[in-house]
Amino acid sequence: MENDCGEESGKQHLRNEACEDLEEEKVVLQGTNDVSSEDTENKNTAVQDLPSTQLTSCVQSAEMNQFGNKQTPLSQKSDRNLEQMEASIKNPPTGTSTVLTQQLAMLHVQTKNLRAILGIQQQELEQKTAAVLQSSEMCSVNDELATKAMATLNANIAGGVEHPQSTSAVTQASKCDVAAKPSTSSSRSQRPSRRELQEQVEGLQELLSQLTIKNPQIIGSVQTIVQNSPKLRNVNLFRTINTDATNTGAVPRFTGGNGRVAAAYTTKQRKESDMSSASTVAAQKDTSTKAAANNTDAAQSSARKRGQRKRKNKSLKPPKNLASELESFSKYINTIVSEYLGAEQKEKAELLEFKGTFEDLEAHAQKLVQAGIGRIVEEEIRINRKNNRQSFITMSADREGAERDGIILLPVARRYAFEGDIVRAFVMNAGPSTIQQPITKNDNDTEINNENYLEKGGSTIIGGKDNSFCLADDEDPFEDTESPDSEVDGTELDAGAAAVPDNCPKSFVINIVRQTDLREVVGTISFKNSTKLNDEANYYKLKPYDMRVPMIYVPVESCAAHITSENKADVCGMLYLAHILETDINGHCIGELVQPVGKVGNMEAELKAILLHNGLKNIKPFEQRFNDLYAQPDPPISTTNLHGREDLREKCIITIDPLTARDLDDAVSLERLGDDLFEVGVHISDVSHYLVEDCELDNIVKKRATSIYLVNEVIHMLPQTLCFKCSLLPGEDKFAFSVFWRMNTRGDILGQPRFTRTVINSCVQLAYEHAQKIIDNPSEEFGVDDFPTICNGFTASDICSRIKILNTMAEKMREKRYDGGALSINNPKIRFNLDPTTGEALSYEIDGRQEANFLIEEFMLLANQSVARFIYDRFPNISILRNHAPPLSKSMKNLREKLANLGMELDCTSSKTLYASMQKLCREAKDPAAMDACLSTLLTKPMARAKYFCSEGKSEEADLWHYALSIPIYTHFTSPIRRYPDILVHRVLAAALDYAPPPKRTPDELHMLAKVCNDQKYNAKSAGDESINLFFKRYIKEKQSITLRAVVTEIFQHLLNVVTIDTGHLISINFKIQKVLVDTSNAPGYVLIAERNSKTPPVKLQLFSTIDVKLVIWDDRVCGFFVSPDPKQRQINSIEISKKKQQLTGSSANNSVSESSGSRRQRRTSQRNTQQQHELNEAQTQQPQEDKKNSKLKTKQCTNNSNNKNHVETRVYAVRHDSEN
Repeated sequence: MENDCGEESGKQHLRNEACEDLEEEKVVLQGTNDVSSEDTENKNTAVQDLPSTQLTSCVQSAEMNQFGNKQTPLSQKSDRNLEQMEASIKNPPTGTSTVLTQQLAMLHVQTKNLRAILGIQQQELEQKTAAVLQSSEMCSVNDELATKAMATLNANIAGGVEHPQSTSAVTQASKCDVAAKPSTSSSRSQRPSRRELQEQVEGLQELLSQLTIKNPQIIGSVQTIVQNSPKLRNVNLFRTINTDATNTGAVPRFTGGNGRVAAAYTTKQRKESDMSSASTVAAQKDTSTKAAANNTDAAQSSARKRGQRKRKNKSLKPPKNLASELESFSKYINTIVSEYLGAEQKEKAELLEFKGTFEDLEAHAQKLVQAGIGRIVEEEIRINRKNNRQSFITMSADREGAERDGIILLPVARRYAFEGDIVRAFVMNAGPSTIQQPITKNDNDTEINNENYLEKGGSTIIGGKDNSFCLADDEDPFEDTESPDSEVDGTELDAGAAAVPDNCPKSFVINIVRQTDLREVVGTISFKNSTKLNDEANYYKLKPYDMRVPMIYVPVESCAAHITSENKADVCGMLYLAHILETDINGHCIGELVQPVGKVGNMEAELKAILLHNGLKNIKPFEQRFNDLYAQPDPPISTTNLHGREDLREKCIITIDPLTARDLDDAVSLERLGDDLFEVGVHISDVSHYLVEDCELDNIVKKRATSIYLVNEVIHMLPQTLCFKCSLLPGEDKFAFSVFWRMNTRGDILGQPRFTRTVINSCVQLAYEHAQKIIDNPSEEFGVDDFPTICNGFTASDICSRIKILNTMAEKMREKRYDGGALSINNPKIRFNLDPTTGEALSYEIDGRQEANFLIEEFMLLANQSVARFIYDRFPNISILRNHAPPLSKSMKNLREKLANLGMELDCTSSKTLYASMQKLCREAKDPAAMDACLSTLLTKPMARAKYFCSEGKSEEADLWHYALSIPIYTHFTSPIRRYPDILVHRVLAAALDYAPPPKRTPDELHMLAKVCNDQKYNAKSAGDESINLFFKRYIKEKQSITLRAVVTEIFQHLLNVVTIDTGHLISINFKIQKVLVDTSNAPGYVLIAERNSKTPPVKLQLFSTIDVKLVIWDDRVCGFFVSPDPKQRQINSIEISKKKQQLTGSSANNSVSESSGSRRQRRTSQRNTQQQHELNEAQTQQPQEDKKNSKLKTKQCTNNSNNKNHVETRVYAVRHDSEN
């Protein structure tokens, strides 16, 4: 039994081993086929022939040597034998164990021999294949094949397409091709059809591509043959080869308004034209001159091409990788160096070309330094808020220094650094000016015949859109302006053509030394669609609010916790706070989601996003315990409370604030001391009495630093209960700091001011409207019913008499202040009347300022100035002061020269002369309001930002001087409820009066606190302005559009900027999307606009020109359009456009389009028709007295304001009496 078992076990082992050998042999045979197919699968025809022949002889040789059978192929016999052996193993006959063992042994030997032979043959095949690819014989063979193919092509062209209607080689080549079998018949009826010829052309192109792929020698030979053949010279024989365009002339940028088509473009020119900000017409696909002249065909296809242009541009754009980024960087460096050296030093520029990698930038920068071109610095980088392609390297802290900041014109050239990063950069030395000077002409030069104006060509005529409100499918009116996405192809940026402000030297970043901590941004994200980067993981795109930050890519897998069934299908997207983790080699910002903000379009979410966007994410409601701390009313004033304080509770003290104000932190008083002698007092709430230095609440408040005034709410710096406790409400005892002056009615100060702590009890809470009524009616007798409740036994007569005297003093003080050099730049502020239910804006009004506002402003300015001098004299190292530096002299010089070209004089010598010049220009202007709005906008840009600072080490006059107020020293003292610096000043003032020890904080701590206060004040102001813009956009969206009067402030080649006169909004008007025609040939001096086909002379727009603009909301942004200068012609054009659209709609119905794109086109066409009807109605009803209608716009918008005042929280707090405070 054991032997039987052992034998059976041995047999089973042999069976298993035999089966394994059989399977292995099958694999070997299969490998033979794989090797053969792999070696012979060569795209070169000759290479395919050689391996297959040798492989066949190899296999036959193996058959004869091993099996002696010359008839049956090896593969067939092996398969048959293996099948038989496998069957015998699985079902072995009795007594065949010995035979089976012998067969297996023989099979082992055969398999081993076959493996050896195949291995040898495989090596020989690989060697011969490599030799063939490098053989000149094979090139000759392919040359012969190519020559035969060319001869065949010539024969087919000569015999197949020579007919009288042939006009050009380009047209023939695009509509005919090579026949696989040349036709021998000369009869027209036997000639192949056009479709057959086209198929033959495609077949020949495929053949030539296969013959020449990866073989530059053959490609060169074919090109030589093609160039020697007149009939083939203009034929595109290769699908993968683009011959160079022969037309190197200037390409018109767009069609004129009368429908003429631009010249033919090449493929490369089309891409560049579409990417250019000046281009407004899609290039034609057909390059023949006949097709370019065919206006009808072009008009019919233009709508479809415009609708697909963006998608084509995206598909044409090559994917970004390290090589393309390096290429863009190299091109940028070499371009700026060659421009700096000029044509005279071309050889030197070639020697200094950058050809390395990113790791070689340091060495190359050192090489440029040695060449004397520039220097290497390590400084902070700044990104342009409106154009994230443009960034700056700070070169000097001296605003008046001659050294200009370095400029970088490409995101990759700054190594994708962020705002605030410290970078190591190369900055070129100051070179010659490249700024284009404005072109100015006399008024007589603008007398242009409109017909000649339209006939002179389209190279500088922009606009003429059929429907500027709905351009075309997926066409974006802002695509020529800044974009938050850094994926713009860097090679498309011509560094030499970019506008360089103030002749800034060009620069590039070598590496980032230190990244800023501010890597959190707010943006919109949609979880509906994802995108793939570098053919790897999928990402969702988050579009930041901040234009300085590029698009952020968030990995799909990291968003799983944030995706719900509701927001997954949300097309509009969600608002999120995201953290930027890194920037990859291609400039893509990779980030992660931090927290949701809300849904796009939701008012509460949008306001929260504004706060986060402006760095106010830590502004949270106070804990209830802090509110409870000050919730209880104060006990009655005791003798202890009066220690060190004057009791003024029986004095007539008045507060004057906006009507809806709740935080009353200042009051005024006036007491007669003699004939024309008065004691004037300013009383400020003593917040420092409750907020002790360095307590828990104080450390929280110092980080907030300021209250934030949004349109619909106020985010207080202090707990709500503390604000209420400190407010100087009438009839309540309050602690205060008071400043007194002895003055006469001429506003002269007699003696020194007096400072003290006090206890006051205000007698009345007036609004500016109440005080203004008294000022406007000085002889009227007012009663108690004309004012709010008057306390402490005072009468309306007591209130009125004091208001009149204070106003007389304030007028004289204001006059003296401006005579002394004070400067005022008016920036209008608007207030919204909100719906109490929805919170949306019902109307808006301009927050006007009158004598009552100026009354309070003058005495608050005087108090701040007096306190600043007092505390600085006592504590020169720990005082918190406020400085306003002079404007940039070079920017002011440029502005002065710009105005001089227009015949206007602007004296920038001092703040006094500047203000006098502004007043004179406004008085002499045809439209003083427009002149004032434009000058205020132009002067805001060069002006410095006022800043808080610690007085340590500041002793020079320039360190303390306040330029706008034209006073030697200044601080903030009058608003401690809403500003933390005022509390710091109160503590120093208390120490200066010996009421308390000096503050404990060191000068270093105060320097840091001053910086925090500066940043928070700026952030809060930006948030407030953005909330106004948000409500303004929603108001426009609700009204669909509004028309405002505006004045031109800047002109560029592709757009101009205007400021609305009433509201002060800056609007960019893109020429490309306008219905009217815009001639930019004289930009930036001026542009001309005219209605298409109009016989009315064009309108000239230059600096200070006024124009009506229509504002609409497009892609959540305010977009401006010129109101037609010829409404009648606009109406005629609209009718023609409607007819043209009907024709295009009928013809496009026959085209084969996808269901989704067809539905989208139908929907958008419907929207356009609706808007066109609106335009027609508007043109019919428009009257010559449109200026008069616009003058009534403000009154119309202010309707129903009084009915909503009690329900509205306005921004009146931020525009109080202390405009500079």
